[in-house]
Amino acid sequence: MHYSRILSLIGVVVAGIGFLLVSATSDGEAALPDLNKLNELFPVGFDNTWTALYNDTAWAAVLYAIIAVVALVLAFVPPMSKPMARPYALGASVLGVVMLVIGIVATMGAMDDADTLQDGFAQAASLGAIPEAFTVSIGYGWYMLIGAGVLVAAGGIISAVAKPSAGATSAA
Repeated sequence: MHYSRILSLIGVVVAGIGFLLVSATSDGEAALPDLNKLNELFPVGFDNTWTALYNDTAWAAVLYAIIAVVALVLAFVPPMSKPMARPYALGASVLGVVMLVIGIVATMGAMDDADTLQDGFAQAASLGAIPEAFTVSIGYGWYMLIGAGVLVAAGGIISAVAKPSAGATSAA
């Protein structure tokens, strides 16, 4: 398999792992179910990145997942010991850039949501509902979505600029 294809494949795997990781972390997570009973604006807990993205912007989550599957298919278009054909490589590059943009926008939205929840913790603490104002940070899955887009785009770009006889990692 050509190294540019491996790079795109790694990007798709990183995206899959990123989707499965928890979307946010906080020491106050244990207090969330009780706060949710007091005010439904508090979540019951933290979802994984896929669910959080889907709940925020369903079309972006579905589009990202579809693009990742298409990038996976492009990585396996024969002959695999050579770089992708130029049209496929350009397509993979564009798909990677779209993944990157969705990842950046989604990560910025997750940061805003974490700030909002952190402000909610501060208000709950000032009212005496919880002992302290907990901090909230986004999970690594959001950053992995960005990284996946970079990897898929890089794999496509490397294939697009590679000479047809460029070296492969294994003979086919």
